[in-house]
Amino acid sequence: MAYIAAKNCVFAALLLSWSVAHAALLECPANAPAEWRVGRARLDRARVFSYLPGSRLDERALPEGSPDKEWQIGGSLYQSWNLKAGTAPMIYQVDCLYVGTPRFLRYDARLAGRCLARRRVRREVLVPGSLEFRCR
Repeated sequence: MAYIAAKNCVFAALLLSWSVAHAALLECPANAPAEWRVGRARLDRARVFSYLPGSRLDERALPEGSPDKEWQIGGSLYQSWNLKAGTAPMIYQVDCLYVGTPRFLRYDARLAGRCLARRRVRREVLVPGSLEFRCR
């Protein structure tokens, strides 16, 4: 019996480590890429786009989605986007925008189920450069 319990514990540990290793599908880096040569430009904003496959859209005017939920806990403001809420197969993209540059990083987020943004808040004001953004 102890052998079976130990075997189940090993299997659970392997399963947990696999799911943790494969959980983060995408994350906006805290700073702009060095090759942009914009200094230490911090992550300022993330945009989540969703549209139907085959849609004819202007690349400069993609439909940006608002967060599904927003809440505050302590000194942090959270925003959440549920990417699996609709019935139709949608295309999801995320843009990571950085302070002081019009450039952005774009990620394909079709495999993600949920995106979460977190910002620090001090005296009811968002702290600049405190954005963290991840999709899983």
